[in-house]
Amino acid sequence: MSLGDKSIKLKHLAIAGIACIVAFAGAYGMIEATNQNTFCGEQCHEMDPMYVTWQHSNHKNVDCADCHEQPGFTGLVQSKMKGTKELFLHVTGNVPDPIKLQNTNEVNCYNCHQDKIKEAEIAGPRKDPHTAKHFENGMNCVTCHSGIVHNEAANKTLPSRERCYTCHLDAMGSL
Repeated sequence: MSLGDKSIKLKHLAIAGIACIVAFAGAYGMIEATNQNTFCGEQCHEMDPMYVTWQHSNHKNVDCADCHEQPGFTGLVQSKMKGTKELFLHVTGNVPDPIKLQNTNEVNCYNCHQDKIKEAEIAGPRKDPHTAKHFENGMNCVTCHSGIVHNEAANKTLPSRERCYTCHLDAMGSL
């Protein structure tokens, strides 16, 4: 092996290293840009209604990703894959109603509201519905708080007792 062959390999290695750094920096920049609330809210007209209701909600200081992205690296990758699909649909003009696409099981209320899963002994006498039993039975926050953040009326009110009647008609009638 001659000295010239060795310098060519070092040159290729340096170019590959620089290309990796540039690719990593570009990917990081895209992740940061797409995590901004304004990215979808101001760039995609399909998101206008959700963006406006979010801006007028009690959650206006919470980033969209905090609610709509699972925590951790896996959640980030899943969110970006879903976002890439939504971007493709936007560019091709084939966007369905975004609210109908939202899976309510993907909303992360617990990140901020974990105190709401209370002990049955405390919650029961106070008739507080935030017991672990509801969550153990497959319910989540939006089972009762549907429309929160993205519905003007739901943003300003708590669920009514009629919501409880949908599951507890017999038990509620005796109270």
